[in-house]
Amino acid sequence: MADAKPIDKTYLSVPYDLRETAKAAGALWDKKQKAWFAKGADVPEGLREFLPSHQPERPLEDPRTAFGQFLRDNGADLKGSPEMDGTWHRVALAGDGKVTNASYRGFLDGVPNGQFKNFKGADEPLQWTGKGDAVSLEERQRLSAEAAQARENRERERANEQEATAKRAFGIWTNLKTWATPENCPYLARKNARGYGVKLADDGRMVIPLRDDAGRIWSLQFVGDEKTYLKHGRKDGLYHTIDPNKDLKNAPEKGDRLTVIVGEGYATGADVYNATKLPTFVAFDGDNLTATAKAVRDRYPAANILIAADDDHHLPERTPPLPNKGLKCAWAAAEAVGGKVLAPSFTPAEKDRRATDWNDLKQHRGEKGLLTALRESFAEMQRGHVRNAGKDRGLERKLEMSR
Repeated sequence: MADAKPIDKTYLSVPYDLRETAKAAGALWDKKQKAWFAKGADVPEGLREFLPSHQPERPLEDPRTAFGQFLRDNGADLKGSPEMDGTWHRVALAGDGKVTNASYRGFLDGVPNGQFKNFKGADEPLQWTGKGDAVSLEERQRLSAEAAQARENRERERANEQEATAKRAFGIWTNLKTWATPENCPYLARKNARGYGVKLADDGRMVIPLRDDAGRIWSLQFVGDEKTYLKHGRKDGLYHTIDPNKDLKNAPEKGDRLTVIVGEGYATGADVYNATKLPTFVAFDGDNLTATAKAVRDRYPAANILIAADDDHHLPERTPPLPNKGLKCAWAAAEAVGGKVLAPSFTPAEKDRRATDWNDLKQHRGEKGLLTALRESFAEMQRGHVRNAGKDRGLERKLEMSR
């Protein structure tokens, strides 16, 4: 079922002592943005005096301009003005293009200030503090209204783009007639992985649908030498499900607790499913693990959720060192849903050959080696959760049956 169409909003700069006047003229309060707004773009006459463009500007340093320059000077590839709403926002690094490698947040309360975190740099974020006096209440209201309007416009544009991409993705997926297998798909052959609900593009790439909990396709991932997505497609909280035996559909009829696995990439998901026969959700990358795990928890409240982690052991060895993103994201996802982590353990030789996930482990040790490693990881997980060991019997039975 499609979401209700959001109303258009024009944000206003309303002084505190005039809030009742604005309310009487039709202004509404947005709790999320913490700003007043008028419905639609045609603002009533009684509210036009509150438009940000009608407010006088003080001849002080514009905190957004100054903070934006600070971010750019320290390597951020910032487009336009920064959002100074007190929350963290992801931003790409100049020459990098990945919006996962840096973030910033800015504050307008009191003396304007902000922080910039470069995940490829030092552990502590860089601090910025504005010059001059604190921003006046009136100026802060004007800036907040402008920031809220900018967010509203971006969110509306993004929603429209995602909706258009969803329609395009459905058309592409429907017109693909061939299911991907190791025999016809170079990627599956290279990974020695099976095809579960994935199709083959005309150029030989594997195509994976990104679905929500209602089964709607919002985007597609194309997997060949590289992994790409449809432009402007949604990804957060979407996943691909591997469950050919329909255990998820039949779970309420079984009477025992459901155990599921959530992993990053498709090859890991396919291999872990093949070894355990437990329903598996592919989150596509580490940044989407927590959102996917939460979506699974919402859909299956009583499920025992296991996170099949990647081990990016090479990242802490860099100069400067970076966090082990695979394990960090897996533990964050497990903590968010009360789940547990299944982490691979590699030998020094396997690490030298850049093994980082469960598929890499299988490539080195074979199907039996993968199952043995899963049992060992499960046993280690049990030792760390002795009090809850009884809840894990479903997976234990599955692993024993896979011998």
